[in-house]
Amino acid sequence: MDKIKIGVVGAGRLGGFHASKIAASNDAVLAGIADPIPQNRDKLAQNYSVPAFEHPEDLLPLTDAVVIAAPSTLHFETGKFFAEHGKHILMEKPLCTNSNDARDLLDIAEENNIVFQAGHVEQYNPAWISALPHLKSIQEGEKVLVDARRTSGYTFRSTDIGVVLDLMIHDIELILSILGNDIAMIDASGFSQIGGFEDIAYAQILFQNGSVARLTASRVEQSPSRIMDIRFKEKSLQIDFQSRITRCITADSDIQNGSFAPDKVNMVQMAPNISSFMNDHYKIEELVNDPVDALSLEMDNFCSAILRNTPSRVPGKRAAEAVEIAEEIIRSIQEEEEEEDF
Repeated sequence: MDKIKIGVVGAGRLGGFHASKIAASNDAVLAGIADPIPQNRDKLAQNYSVPAFEHPEDLLPLTDAVVIAAPSTLHFETGKFFAEHGKHILMEKPLCTNSNDARDLLDIAEENNIVFQAGHVEQYNPAWISALPHLKSIQEGEKVLVDARRTSGYTFRSTDIGVVLDLMIHDIELILSILGNDIAMIDASGFSQIGGFEDIAYAQILFQNGSVARLTASRVEQSPSRIMDIRFKEKSLQIDFQSRITRCITADSDIQNGSFAPDKVNMVQMAPNISSFMNDHYKIEELVNDPVDALSLEMDNFCSAILRNTPSRVPGKRAAEAVEIAEEIIRSIQEEEEEEDF
């Protein structure tokens, strides 16, 4: 296979972005567009001189792989069809809207030996990439505390799901990629403001090793934010996905050795140094990262996984685990609402 023939299912905003990345790829060619809305599919198809179809199955004879950027509620049936026919899949997040469908889809993908990658694009954000070397100790079992906040205004997109599957799932997947899925307890709260699904959600995830992740997501805020703080015993990371800035704050050897413990120094000794203590004994490293085309990097990763058998940065298995956790968070919110109504 010289170049991968990729079709796009869904000709909305995100589908249009994916089509442009496929068309620009050295490893792929855009094979066609499928969308039930004529003006959407025809406009996008005309832009790239490719065929347009009402039904996704019409892409089958033209493609080696598909990008599924259809509404979330259609992910399972669409993904199932292409997976059963041996087509590689890049599925936009969330993988599915419930964990049963996500697991079934994962099983079908594995049975048909296809690349099954999820579109959690924050994995390609340079702020996250620059943080990864500092996160190695987490994978060795070190306890950490995570605070994640992700907010936006109401966009009238993704109205078929709530804010947990729309926004919070980004941070769930990122946290799983560094802490794994060894979870002891999940607690959550939230409510709907616009109507239909939850628009504001808070969740706390406790891991077996004592690590704790607290997540906030809202899609009814005046100011957008995408921030994650990760705290170790001797250092902390502040990751701003929006500005692409990563700050690493590390305690020096005197702090780590306990030189300033209450039984080692007294206030009289420390008084002259208090005002400069944090600057003197905590090193701040700030990485201001250049912008990247994260969707292009995601497409490169997808194509390389197909052509060269390289690992997917967001494998379907972890995306399915993220859906499972999101489902539990949503269930906790719904149970809370039912208790309030009662």
